[in-house]
Amino acid sequence: MMGKTLKQIFGLALALLGSLAYAQTTQVSGTVSDVDGPLPGVNIVVKGTSNGVTTDFDGNYTISDVVDESVLVYSYIGYATQEVTVQGKATINVIMESDAQALSEVVLIGYGTSNKRELTGSVATIKKDAIVNVVASNPTTALQGKLSGIQVESFGGQPGGSANVFIRGVNSLSNADPLYIVDGLFVDNMDYVNPQDIEDISILKDAAAASIYGSRAANGVVLIKTNHGRKNRAVEVKLNTRIGFDSPSKKLDYINGQQYTDYLNQRFANDGESTTVAYNGVNTDWQDESLSSGIVEDLGFSISGGGEHTSYYASGNYFNQDGILVGSGFKRINMRFNSRSDFGRFTLTQSLGIAEGKLQENNWYGWDGASVPTLAFRNAANEGGFEAPSLPIHGPGGINQYGLASLENNLETTRTIFGNAKLDYEIVDGLTASLNFGIDYTNRNSFQFTPTYFMSSVDAVLNVNTENDLTDYRQEDVNVLVEPTLAYDIEFGTHKLGAVAGFTYFKETQKGNGVFGQGTPSNVIRNVGALPSTEQLVLLGNNNTAALQSYFGRVNYGYDGKYLVSATLRRDASSRFAPDNRVGYFPSFSAGWNISDEDFWKSETINYFKLRASYGVLGSYPDTFYPTQATFQANQSNTSFGGGLATGLAQTTLADPNLVWETSKTFDIGFDIAFMNNKMNFTMDYYSKNIEDVLVAINVPSTSGVSLPVTRNAGTLVNNGLEWDLTYRKNEGDFTYTVGTNFSFNLKSEAGDVPNPILGPAIDEDLRVVNRTTANEPIGAFYGYVVEDKVDPATGDFVRVDVNGDGAVTADDITNIGDPTPDFTYGLNVNAEYKNFDFALSFNGVQGNEIYNLSRYYSILWQDGGKLTDVLNSWTPSNTDTNIPRASISDAAGNKAPSSFFVEDGSYFRLKNLDIGYNFKDGFAGLDWVKDVRLSLNVQNVFVITGYSGYDPDVSSTNGGRANRNSGVPGLRDRVNPLLGRGLDARAYPNARTIMFGVQATF
Repeated sequence: MMGKTLKQIFGLALALLGSLAYAQTTQVSGTVSDVDGPLPGVNIVVKGTSNGVTTDFDGNYTISDVVDESVLVYSYIGYATQEVTVQGKATINVIMESDAQALSEVVLIGYGTSNKRELTGSVATIKKDAIVNVVASNPTTALQGKLSGIQVESFGGQPGGSANVFIRGVNSLSNADPLYIVDGLFVDNMDYVNPQDIEDISILKDAAAASIYGSRAANGVVLIKTNHGRKNRAVEVKLNTRIGFDSPSKKLDYINGQQYTDYLNQRFANDGESTTVAYNGVNTDWQDESLSSGIVEDLGFSISGGGEHTSYYASGNYFNQDGILVGSGFKRINMRFNSRSDFGRFTLTQSLGIAEGKLQENNWYGWDGASVPTLAFRNAANEGGFEAPSLPIHGPGGINQYGLASLENNLETTRTIFGNAKLDYEIVDGLTASLNFGIDYTNRNSFQFTPTYFMSSVDAVLNVNTENDLTDYRQEDVNVLVEPTLAYDIEFGTHKLGAVAGFTYFKETQKGNGVFGQGTPSNVIRNVGALPSTEQLVLLGNNNTAALQSYFGRVNYGYDGKYLVSATLRRDASSRFAPDNRVGYFPSFSAGWNISDEDFWKSETINYFKLRASYGVLGSYPDTFYPTQATFQANQSNTSFGGGLATGLAQTTLADPNLVWETSKTFDIGFDIAFMNNKMNFTMDYYSKNIEDVLVAINVPSTSGVSLPVTRNAGTLVNNGLEWDLTYRKNEGDFTYTVGTNFSFNLKSEAGDVPNPILGPAIDEDLRVVNRTTANEPIGAFYGYVVEDKVDPATGDFVRVDVNGDGAVTADDITNIGDPTPDFTYGLNVNAEYKNFDFALSFNGVQGNEIYNLSRYYSILWQDGGKLTDVLNSWTPSNTDTNIPRASISDAAGNKAPSSFFVEDGSYFRLKNLDIGYNFKDGFAGLDWVKDVRLSLNVQNVFVITGYSGYDPDVSSTNGGRANRNSGVPGLRDRVNPLLGRGLDARAYPNARTIMFGVQATF
């Protein structure tokens, strides 16, 4: 019954639209051009209706069903919109006047919108067209190389992997993530936003732009607006289908079985041992077995439209990426429904997004290096079917990474519901009261099961599992936002005044529970209920709550369009601090001067020139929920009384009750220029940041009796930079193109007053640490010995440099050997159309950073595991002219100690995305109901130019491996602060080259 009623309503709506269309009888034709000639793709719409057309490639158009009183609206990106009344004319030719798009473009700002001409802060924008063609499991990576001041580090090619986003460098040591806001709702990231739903993105970079959000805005703010449809538009259905495959973009060179056996024997000889190993005839290429091509699917649809008072948008998307690495993959399903409705002076805007992601990870590839090639691919005699190294055959130890990844079954399922409803009421003209209510709900299930197996009695911790392991953990995060605001905008004479004031209540609730246990009755039984009730059972859980209450206000004033000022103040109170320190005040002030609007401005070359300056204070609070309160855990101090187990309670963290807000004091000065008849736009900014009372979790000595780091206000950071964006747009007949480039220079990024060195994560089982943050040095720099490019020809050991010149090489010569922060990053983006063809090229690059290559560490000098072909040039008594030290198990000379040998230049230049499309714009196959069809070919990671020897120089900070090995339980390890271990290539997922074929159709 319901379906029949809906069909009747839909049919009636189509009939009404049809009757309205047939009521118009006049036809208008003409040509649209600019000073250089005809303009293709100009939009012509009958004002107040959905009746519209676009000009062809010669600038011609014909629009039917108009009346004499109709007003035709001509609009095109980069040109001023024009309106012409028909008044009986059958031919209307229009010459479009160029307008600086960067100036007239409406952009998102905090709690409102503005055009760039009136901005006094530093705001970067990116439109849907710039990211929609990038096929990625995480849409954040689509921002790479698009805008100045934005650096994105991805974790190699990991499907569903997170990315680090740095807006104007590292501004904190506890959390570098910017604040993400989707349709007015605070969210942790944009990982589960469907790129097809995004309308545009604004990046608030300086304090003047971001201070309206106070706390959490010190790392910048990413405002994301999703599609809500358009009023007075007929129903439009879009289908998007893209299918392709990933393939490894690079492989490393490893030695084969015979070479590995010879290498082992040489190593024994170098150590003075008589042991020898005979080649067993096995030669397994574990890299080829682990890496292969994988399918990528991106399928979606959207329905949009609107009437006189409403608009709507609904979409669905399915994304699947098998992954090029065995035991890995990611699937995501997105649904969205947005709408906007007007009821007199009331406007109701609603957004709802639902997503589910399923992530499977390979936790073992690259763990302590590679599997040795003399291991058989399968060994049916062993439980589990795999073998690991045994001393008489394969050498002193090691593991089978492929076998461990194949046996382990892990899956992280994340379900999110995030949405908001905003009610606006225009009290009087210019005065609007709003109430925004939002909720972000996340349900995450982490499951991991490892069956019993036997591979080898060597390194039995990982090579033998006598009892199967099961971790099943569920966590719910609920974030609630309530935000009433009052906005007032008025123009009187040459004055323009705008103001906004509001209150924010933001509450975070986190609840989790689960269990880790061993010994279900069978490997096929993978249920928590089957775990035996023993003292080995580990109960997992948390229950955390934090709240933020804020008052904020902003005033904008403009005089004669030339002189612009803005002032903002926000008061935040966070429950994460002790009562006496909860409140923080974050003010900012900015000003702009449109100099080219002055009467004295006579330049015909520079069409527009604006100068901007701002100063403001931003704040950050700790990531942890209760940093000022000591933590006690059960089962941490158990003992025995009378033969029975008595559980104990132990303090596991220290706490500093005097923590205060981390504050970032930011100065920015910049200018905006348009020239060449507004076809070229140039923006440049210089910024200086001084971050005080830096919050960071610091490890404490084990003698303190606690196991977890303590959060402290640890010192200061200094961050200065220079950035610019340059864009050129041109129409030449049928050829239309846009070229944009951007550069971001890190002039200074270092710690200031840090009382004690802040150490990064351990890199191996010997707990060596490479990263260190010390006073007046780069953040997270690498520390070790400087070694010469040639080993000592007599001993085959590294020749360490006497850095301090005291005549002896000691620990005092350990020094800064590399900086993971790049000198500058850049991007180059080209978009063009020629007749029915379109294509886009997106390049990005990084220059001047260093990478500590742990693959080189493990696969050249580590005592076990497969080895790179570099070891074929190792020092031997007959090969003394080399930079590869002698092979050794004992490593008596300490060649494995951190040194410049493992540090490489991480600079690269990459063609990140190539997209080519052909558009059937005038119907398809004679079907009038098909508006357009686009066929496309998309290639990602086309090539990379780099001197880095690892899989890929795009290396995000480490968050796994040895860094968190001794925390949590299998399948639920603690998160490692990625900022303190930046630049470590620790088991980075090999990057992939993606080739996709697509069909996009609009009906």
